[in-house]
Parts: sequence; C-alpha cells; structure tokens
Amino acid sequence: MATMLYVLGSALAVGAVVMPMILVGTVVRGLAGGMLAGFGLSILGGLFEDKERTRVYGLFAIMWLLPSVIGPVVNAAFTIAFGWRAALVWPAILVLIGRVLIGKQIGLVPWKRSTATRPSLTWATALLGGLVLATLATVPKGRVGIALLASGCLLSIVASMRILRIQIGRERARFGKVVLLHLLCLCYFGGAGIISLAAITGLGHGIVAGTIAVGAGLLAWSLTGFKPELADRWLWKPEVVGLVLVTLGLVIALLTQTTIGGTTALVALIGGWFVAGVGMGIAYPRYSASAMDELPSDRVFPVATAVAFSETSATAVASFVGGGTYSLTRSLALSPTIALSWSFALLIIFGILSMALYRRLWHVRIESDVDHC
Repeated sequence: MATMLYVLGSALAVGAVVMPMILVGTVVRGLAGGMLAGFGLSILGGLFEDKERTRVYGLFAIMWLLPSVIGPVVNAAFTIAFGWRAALVWPAILVLIGRVLIGKQIGLVPWKRSTATRPSLTWATALLGGLVLATLATVPKGRVGIALLASGCLLSIVASMRILRIQIGRERARFGKVVLLHLLCLCYFGGAGIISLAAITGLGHGIVAGTIAVGAGLLAWSLTGFKPELADRWLWKPEVVGLVLVTLGLVIALLTQTTIGGTTALVALIGGWFVAGVGMGIAYPRYSASAMDELPSDRVFPVATAVAFSETSATAVASFVGGGTYSLTRSLALSPTIALSWSFALLIIFGILSMALYRRLWHVRIESDVDHC
C-alpha cells in the first residue's frame, strides 16, 4: 500500500498542470514515506534483539543521512538535464526497486498480526490544522501572526502526543521514550533548518559557510551513529548526554548571534553544530531503539510506526519553530540576528524541556524499581 501511494503521489506531481496538483502529490508522497519508514523500522525491530537494536538503528540513521546529502545534488542534475518532472520520478523508481528486493526476503521477518490501533481522525485533522495555522502566520503579521504561529505549533504538538499515546497505549516508559525522541528531533531539525541562515544572513558569510555549518552536524551524526555502542563505554547516561549536546549546540548558535563576533563567531557556529550532531548521533539510535525493547511481536509494527511518526511530526513542527519564527520576526522588520536569536531561544526551551522530561522519567523508573524490590 505504501509503495502504491508513493508511486501515485509521484504520478500526480509529475502529471500536474496546476500547482495544487503538485501539492497534493507531494502530500501523498509524504504520507507514503512515513508509512515506508514505519515499515522499515518494524522490520529491523522484528529481526534484531534489544541489545543489538541500538547499533542497527545507528546504521539505519546513516543510511538515511547520506541520501539527504547526495539527494539534492542528484535532484539538481536531473532537473538541469531533463526538467523538474524527471526529478520527481527517479525516487519513485528507487522505491519500487527497493520494495521488490525486500519482498524477496520478507519471509525472514517474524511477523504476527498487528495489534495497531486505528489513528484518530480527529487528532490527525487537528495536526494538519495546526500546521496550516502555522503556515498562515506570516500573512497577517503583528500580534495576529504571532498568535497563529504559537497556536498552530501548540496544536500540532498536542495532536502528535495524542496520536502517539493512542498507538503506544498505556506503557508510560515507552511513551516517554518516544516523546523524548520527538523533542530531540524537534530541537535538532529546527536548528538544522536555520543554521545556514545563521552563517549567511546572521554573520554575513557566503553560501559555502552555510553549507559547511549544516554539513558539520550531518558529519558528526554519521560518525557518532556509526558506532553508537562506544558511547556506552565512555559516557554515563549517554541518552541524556545526547540531549545536553544538542541543546548546547543551540546555545552556542544563539551566542554567535548575540555575543560572539567576527571570524570567531563562524568557527563557534560550525563547531557548535558539530557538537549538536554528536549529540544526535548518541541519542537518536538509543531513543528510537529502546522504544521497542521487550515488545511482543504483534506490537512491533504499531510501535515502530509511532517512532517514525514521532520523528516526522517533530520535523514538521521544527520547521515552524525555527524557520517560521525567523520568517515572522523578519516580517516585523526585526534584524536577521534578532530573528535568529528568537528562533534559537525557542528551540533551546524545547531542549530544556527534553532534559526535564528525562529527569522525571529517570526518577519514575527508580521509584518503580524500588517498589518491585
């Protein structure tokens, strides 16, 4: 079904004669992409034991990161050589090839009939409505724009939490891990969306500097995620260290817009985002993998889908918390550095919330262990 939807979305976008058709096709492809991500995570969750899953998910993240770096280059080449429609076709061909290859080995996965709960149409509509509100924030400007952006982001986050709660059930610890993954992705991807702007419009450097800043985070994530088990030897509580490092990267980025100046600011920005990438490489595979620990086989698919949805919805909200805040504040005639400062400050708040939630879950787990003793 997901493969068919992806191909359908690509066909709608490629054959579009008006912009709404392109948007519809893109939305359908996005939905299919989320379904495919859940499918992939459920396969990994079913094939590997708990102690191996963190390493496997770290490698899985690298497989996702490399195409995100190479993909834009390939897209540009296809667009220049064959036009923009061709750039929408080739990913669908890869999806079809991948689905055929997976189909030949699908019997190796220990499937059981899923106990997934049907998503709530009410909360799904609320999520989309929140994203629409946030999208419209720059139209009225002023206080109305601020209210639209804030209410849209809040509604989207609340709807995401409700969808995740319904899918995961009453397992408080597992739900907490997925929420932590959501906050982690929100912080990192929100920062990644504006880190190049911080270098270009905030510090006045060229596009090369912005590209290097973005690449520093991706490189650090890839290197750290390649061997995530090393963090268990070197760090105490690597999960919380990852949250701290991502938040620290955002704090450094904020300081480059408010306090640090000159060439030092650019070096600090790139170095700080490298630190954030290290944090992502440490924390991402742990939260995504540990959310599936000790699962019966009939619960693998719904929880894996929840993990994929948590990341996807966080990325969508992050674009508005980071980029949306920047656009709105710029429309109010504020300087780029002030606009970026507001964006980074809001993301830092989410980082602090993630650490507070981890601390709360840690104490709950200790109390539970004491009760069992």
